[in-house]
Amino acid sequence: MCYDIVTAKVTNYLRLLGGIKLKSTVDMIREISYELSEAYRGKIAYNGGAVISTAYALSIIGKTPTVSTDSLETFIKSSNVSPDVSEVLSRNLNGFWETVLSFIGRFDADVLKEVVLYDNSFFEMSTPISLANLASSILEIKEHDKVLDICSGSATFPIYALQDTKVSEYTGVEINFNANDVAILRGALLGDNYSFVINNALTYKYPERYDKIFSNYPFGLKGSDLDECRRELQNHFGLDSSYISRCSSDWLFNAIIIRSLKETGKAVAIMTNGAAFNKPDMYMRQFFAENGYIEAVINLPPALFIETAIPTTMIVFSHNNTTIRLVNAENSFSKESRRLNTLSEDNIRFILDCLKNGGDDTIDVSTADMREHDYNLTASHYLEKPVVENGVCFGAVIKNIARGSQVKPELLESIKSVMPSNYRFISLANVSNGSIDIEEGQQYITELPKALEKFVVPENSIVLSKMASPTFRSAVINSDNDHSIIATGNLYIIEIDESKADPYYIQAFFDSTAGEAALSYASGGTAVKTISVEAVKSILIPLPPLEEQKVIAQKYQAALDEYAVLKRKMKKVLERKRTLLDSETNI
Repeated sequence: MCYDIVTAKVTNYLRLLGGIKLKSTVDMIREISYELSEAYRGKIAYNGGAVISTAYALSIIGKTPTVSTDSLETFIKSSNVSPDVSEVLSRNLNGFWETVLSFIGRFDADVLKEVVLYDNSFFEMSTPISLANLASSILEIKEHDKVLDICSGSATFPIYALQDTKVSEYTGVEINFNANDVAILRGALLGDNYSFVINNALTYKYPERYDKIFSNYPFGLKGSDLDECRRELQNHFGLDSSYISRCSSDWLFNAIIIRSLKETGKAVAIMTNGAAFNKPDMYMRQFFAENGYIEAVINLPPALFIETAIPTTMIVFSHNNTTIRLVNAENSFSKESRRLNTLSEDNIRFILDCLKNGGDDTIDVSTADMREHDYNLTASHYLEKPVVENGVCFGAVIKNIARGSQVKPELLESIKSVMPSNYRFISLANVSNGSIDIEEGQQYITELPKALEKFVVPENSIVLSKMASPTFRSAVINSDNDHSIIATGNLYIIEIDESKADPYYIQAFFDSTAGEAALSYASGGTAVKTISVEAVKSILIPLPPLEEQKVIAQKYQAALDEYAVLKRKMKKVLERKRTLLDSETNI
């Protein structure tokens, strides 16, 4: 890893420690991290394990005058550390003892301990401090509790959540050797009741059940380990193999959490937003909801993680829940930097109050309610109310709805034409302000392959975007029969039953404020809203008599024509502006 990157990560991470009680200053920790990292720069041992092991060894030397420094072996024997710590120090400092000795006497022992505890610059996807604090407050960990940390990483959760609580037992399970080495050293500083297991959290045989469980597991895992995990969970819970085979790794981890949780216990996990509403995970959400495993779901603000912009959700597990409390906390955050958000103490108090007392950003949803919404666990989905209350389901006026062609880019590229032809290809980028915007000569194709014939958009059909960017886009296709239009897979092709509804009237509705709200309400997701075919059909639309529709449709078409004229005029004005200097001078 490049030194400049490491330095930036150290700086970025350590500046978040404002809420932590430190004996030293953040600047001092940063300076020591800088120097230790520089000493190992370019060496085979340049990793977190070596740097943190060095700080750990130096802290012992600074506090224990009788400890031997003649060699790494004599140091370990005389320092009276645990076998696990001995193994970590031997593995990370072997061959680099002279480097350790070069720092003797340069740093305070207590400050070095804080380097061990708080320098997390080498490890990606560590749990943000604010989320650890929120999770800890929800779990309400007591002294008698046995705590399990699944995918414990470098033990950031106990560092920020358990320092003031002496738990009966803490167990961390982690697959990354380097991160686990650091966790062992940190655990040794926290107490004697901390143990760490190096193993795959998905396939590990958990020996007992726990009072409290926390997990910030990795997102979007793939691989054969998932298949092994699926088979075991299928047998344990009696799950349908056809459904569990499709679910994301998020819900496999969630199932492991439930399997490892005591009947009276509570667990908190951080998962992707998509796992709260996407189609492949619907069966697992149903299983969890109908068995009473989900206590609450918190839709978190964006950009809480340094290493990723993936939108996240915090889910709370316990047993025997009859309703699920959904909390929309997307707007409850404080700016840490231009690209990074955090949860302040006020933000955390707000979320905790929502969990305890409810409020405008909170809704309690029953299993029956969820059944009608594909077991969507997104608070905004239920908090947003449809604007049209006495309308007709859109599906009642749809003759056919299908997704556009998911054509391979290489095929499209091979048939593109710079010359006008009878065939055009449109994508989401071409749908704007209720009309189709195609630059001449840009979207023509030379031929219509047989595989694409079924994706030709019928005349007067509506194309509707599958996702919002930032709102859903739609337009009526009216090509005057001079060419055929093929839609891409990011568009739905909706053929209207014109004996019941006028396509331009429907488009006028989609283009209205009420229509935008109806599409948003029917969609799933938080950061990026997507809408399924079934959700499109479920949208409530106002449906006056056909003659009234046609009057509105004609006025909407007139507005589209006016918009087209103005757009052409604007294009001419912009061209004249661009060439003004050339026309007025000899340049």
